[in-house]
Amino acid sequence: MDEEVDPLVGQKFGSFRLMRRLGRGGMGTVYLGEHVSIGSRVAVKVLHEHLATYPELVQRFHAEARAVNLIGHENIVSIFDLNAAPPRPYLIMEYLDGAPLSAWVGTPLPSAAVMAVLAQVCDALQAAHARGIVHRDLKPDNVFLVRRGRGTPFVKVLDFGIAKLMDAHMPQTHAGIIVGTPEYMAPEQSQGRRLDGRADLYALGVIAYQLVTGRLPFEDEGLAGQLVAHQTRPPPPPRSVHPGVPPAVERVILRALAKSPEERYPSAAALRAALQAAVTEDARSPAPEAHALEATPPARAVNSGARASGERAQGGPAPAREPPPRVPVAAPPARAATPVRPQTVELPVQVVLRPGDTPVRLMGSDLSRGGLFLRSNGLLPPLCARLPVVLELESGPLSVLCEVVRHVPPEQARVWGMPTGFGVQFVEATAALKAAVDRLLKEGTARRPPQASQEDDAEAARVLESWRQRSAGDHYTVLALSPDAEMEAVRARAREAWGTLESLRQRPLSPSQRAQLDALRVRVREAGEALGTPVQRALHDAWRGNHAGVVRCLEAGLTAEQLESLRREFLARRPHAAGTARVHFLSGGALERDGQLARALEHYEQGLALDPLEPGLLQRYRVLRRAMAARATPQSSRNDRARPP
Repeated sequence: MDEEVDPLVGQKFGSFRLMRRLGRGGMGTVYLGEHVSIGSRVAVKVLHEHLATYPELVQRFHAEARAVNLIGHENIVSIFDLNAAPPRPYLIMEYLDGAPLSAWVGTPLPSAAVMAVLAQVCDALQAAHARGIVHRDLKPDNVFLVRRGRGTPFVKVLDFGIAKLMDAHMPQTHAGIIVGTPEYMAPEQSQGRRLDGRADLYALGVIAYQLVTGRLPFEDEGLAGQLVAHQTRPPPPPRSVHPGVPPAVERVILRALAKSPEERYPSAAALRAALQAAVTEDARSPAPEAHALEATPPARAVNSGARASGERAQGGPAPAREPPPRVPVAAPPARAATPVRPQTVELPVQVVLRPGDTPVRLMGSDLSRGGLFLRSNGLLPPLCARLPVVLELESGPLSVLCEVVRHVPPEQARVWGMPTGFGVQFVEATAALKAAVDRLLKEGTARRPPQASQEDDAEAARVLESWRQRSAGDHYTVLALSPDAEMEAVRARAREAWGTLESLRQRPLSPSQRAQLDALRVRVREAGEALGTPVQRALHDAWRGNHAGVVRCLEAGLTAEQLESLRREFLARRPHAAGTARVHFLSGGALERDGQLARALEHYEQGLALDPLEPGLLQRYRVLRRAMAARATPQSSRNDRARPP
């Protein structure tokens, strides 16, 4: 089915509209979703219609969200929301810009670059295994490389849909049903024995073998052939397939591929350390490899990998590939494994849930380096919204910008056995924040004992209250500007507002005031970014029907090409606006020719309220306004202006 005729494209799922299909897999289809009001992008995974009637498959959707929720690691794709109700269960997931690791399969890759990527996979597995979760379907399709500048790309592990808790009380998979991908399946998994995290390490060993040699360890055809090979035959040594594989790397891979779990590495952290040691040993060789992978796959792999990988292909088309950058041979120092998050770690926070509201005090739990969960029985802020949060630590309040990544409303809280509230991800995780979190996790509890609350600063309270009242409005209200303000006035006002709020940071603020100040700074920064450049402001004004603001953008240098590009984006979401606006344009033209200029201007304004970026309508409106202004100017005033001094 082509994207143009996909019946789900254009439909709303929760707060998101499906814009285009990204990929299709065995269980579901993944779409690019866009928030209908704030424009944030997500990936929406929709279960296939013919599978939605099977409760066990719907349960996989629930299991995926539950597993990711329990782990909460930066190298695991975030799941923001779940709707398991018929007719079409779906997940709202983090949108990733990059390509799956499968896009690089087929040609031997430099060992150092492979190990740098797999080390991040180990970090994700270590966090999952620490929470008692086995992935059970690790393969290159489920490892996504995200574009984050140059150098080693950032890894996201996907698809915990068949993950399972390592719990003796959990029911086993139905007898005779093999769950997973045969080419990457550990012997104990295909034999139906009880699994632990070492099954994932076996799969990672297969991935490592495939990447450094360019082929799988067993090339037997068919399900039975693959399963028997993994259960009974030793793999050919990687160096016998590709002599360029370093001996130390070969030793690590072969141990990861041991038939018995007891002979493999005991944990993902141990495998990560072995990979790092092998790369370091290889770096001391006379001619070490020195290339890094990029998040853009080779040109040969774009179609066969990123596109053919089905529901894993979240990113858009990859641009032309640049030559890979040279990087230091020695691998970076091993990152400490993410600590296990004790359930007792709790701490109070101050947060402004909605612009214009006063800060509220919530209890945070499930703290990790990546974020925390905030318990709230009331308002849940919108998904993808950015909230300044103040952590009330023993050492003093600590501010951090967060993004809402998960909702747990009452009905889901009952199903999941957890409190209502919302999860947030740290957007700006500073070194101070990471150190504070590590300290709290090590201590095992962070409940702050009752103490005398710090009084509000009186001078700051007066300034903050005046700003709070404005912050609930739109960007123009926040900056106290008229919708037709000139561009230079917008920029000057944004600088002035930022300076005013920055000066308050030096005052002795209470935690509540600090949270309020942080929220206001976010609002001012958002307003300045939205209105401070012609392109951003024109699109912002278009959504609000503010054609006067669009005119200011044209005066400030918005080009015809930029205007047309913005209009295409605008009409993609409001396809009927152009037709109705055209009617007003034609009516205005007829009235203008008849000399009824005031009425013509009204029709132009009505048309621009619907389609504010229509070039011909904007031009006609500007010309008519100038003509009417010239007529309204007394003749004597024009003569005075023309007379030389």
